[in-house]
Amino acid sequence: VDGTLDLDLGGRRLSLRAPRAADADAAHARWAADPLVHRWLGHRPHADLDHTRRLLAWDEACWQKRSAWTWLLLPHGEGQPVGQLRLSPQAGPAPPHHHLRLGMVLARSHQGRGLMREAVAGLLTHALAQPGVWRVDAVCDVDNHASQQLFRALGLACEGRLASHSLHPNVSDQPRDVWLFAALRGVPPPGD
Repeated sequence: VDGTLDLDLGGRRLSLRAPRAADADAAHARWAADPLVHRWLGHRPHADLDHTRRLLAWDEACWQKRSAWTWLLLPHGEGQPVGQLRLSPQAGPAPPHHHLRLGMVLARSHQGRGLMREAVAGLLTHALAQPGVWRVDAVCDVDNHASQQLFRALGLACEGRLASHSLHPNVSDQPRDVWLFAALRGVPPPGD
């Protein structure tokens, strides 16, 4: 993925930008500490604001090292972020990264408006246009129907079920089954 920190998705409703230390209060209040938002994530809600600050600092360090990329979702007309998207390389520590894994989270106050669909669609287009990137995939818990619906609506192919793959500590102490969805460069979405 190129070094583009801010992305204008061409949409009328939001843009994406790299996280900043000043975003910690909004991130913590809107999604990082919310147990319902974290239900299907691989970690527990942030216990305090310092946890959120450390995570945003880590996200910034990942940008610097080009080891992962996190963007915050900013609806036009709002001054504070409402969620985030992340792309993490899955094939080796050094570029070029041909395989990226998508992660996402959105504040409950902004769910159900189609914002995540717009953000993911724009980020997939951007990522798959980068030289060397051939695959962007995502996993979601078999019971996370909202994410499954989003991925299908965006045309990601469901490549199968992975048994006992991911820990979702807000649901169970044992690894959970997930669905694997993928978008590939040059491969039209199912149904095209």
